[in-house]
Amino acid sequence: MPRIDAGTDGDTSATSLTDYPGEGYAGDPAPLPGDPVARVRLPSGDPVWLVTGYDEVRTALNHPLLSRDVQEGDPKAGSVPIGGYRPGHRTLQSEGAVHAQIRKLAARPFTARRIAGLRERIQQLTDEMLDGMVRDGPPADLVAHLAYPLPITVISELFGVPPQDRARFTAWSDRIVTLVGIAPQEQEDARAHLHAYLGSLVAARRAAPGGDVISGWLAAQDPADPLTDAEVVRLAQTVLIGGYETTVNAIGAGMWRLFQHPEQLAELRADPRLLPRAVEEILRYQPPSMFFLVLVARGDLELGGRSIRRGDGVMPLPFAANRDAARFAAPDRFDIRRAPSGHLAFGHGPHACLGAALARAELEVAIGTLLRRLPDLRPATDPAALTWREDRLVNGLRELPVDW
Repeated sequence: MPRIDAGTDGDTSATSLTDYPGEGYAGDPAPLPGDPVARVRLPSGDPVWLVTGYDEVRTALNHPLLSRDVQEGDPKAGSVPIGGYRPGHRTLQSEGAVHAQIRKLAARPFTARRIAGLRERIQQLTDEMLDGMVRDGPPADLVAHLAYPLPITVISELFGVPPQDRARFTAWSDRIVTLVGIAPQEQEDARAHLHAYLGSLVAARRAAPGGDVISGWLAAQDPADPLTDAEVVRLAQTVLIGGYETTVNAIGAGMWRLFQHPEQLAELRADPRLLPRAVEEILRYQPPSMFFLVLVARGDLELGGRSIRRGDGVMPLPFAANRDAARFAAPDRFDIRRAPSGHLAFGHGPHACLGAALARAELEVAIGTLLRRLPDLRPATDPAALTWREDRLVNGLRELPVDW
């Protein structure tokens, strides 16, 4: 990956730092500092420590003094904080024993065994969506026909969000994960609308439990220390948004990347047994964005030879770690035959992605079905000319026109 010069260890002036990212997102990593831990300035104007080395990113994601529980006044990536402030609430961004309690509850619907049972439904939805795309005829936008609706439908069905409400839900969610170009009040309004909607779902499930995720959470709580309704709503908001945002973009970006390597795409079509490895290589190689969550140091610590002070912002970049030559052979080569390699696409440590098994299942089903049903699938325009969303925590293609 290209590297840039960045601030020195002792440089704490935001005005003297190199801006990150220094260029727009077009599907490949932005230029990174030469050091595995370097001081840069984010779009918010906040100086943070950007962490790009594999070992350093793993350490940061698992460090007890680096917190996701951001408060007002803490460094942030964009013009507004992702998630908002949650004083007094137990959330998935909490730390220690509180986080372990919430995570244990949140993880119940996302075990590998349960996700394996969902594959039949994921396959059914994929086939239905591709039926509609084929019926409409080429050229078609793969994002609109499959990459966008599939993960949203899957996570909405898990939570019992009715079809007529999904457009509103996704519109609110999109605003909540927007980093730049949005007014704080607009994001706060979206958060309030989604909070109220999820609050009504929680109340409805308390009155009449069903087979959805929220009903399962309510039934599984510790009766001696149950979550408040507001805490269940926060949990639902985090998991719902996280359950589709990354996968929406990974399906489109994964096919975009395969189109750019036609010889490997041909290999995958000829040998579907390569699909699990191809998905892992997409996850390792394809950066989901230029950003990650800003963690905040709750005490002084050392990381990659740098002195991090209490209150400093730290942004580890898993996608950069996945291109670290100290960890991966020929890291900038896309290779669907690469052996499983311990990538950090789903994070590491106590906050690793709960939905990893679900995302893998959706990617395997979506890409595998596309290649099986449409053996002549190809881009309908130059992939390099396509545009990306650059304003969110996770970036994705605006559209992916295809022909067959």
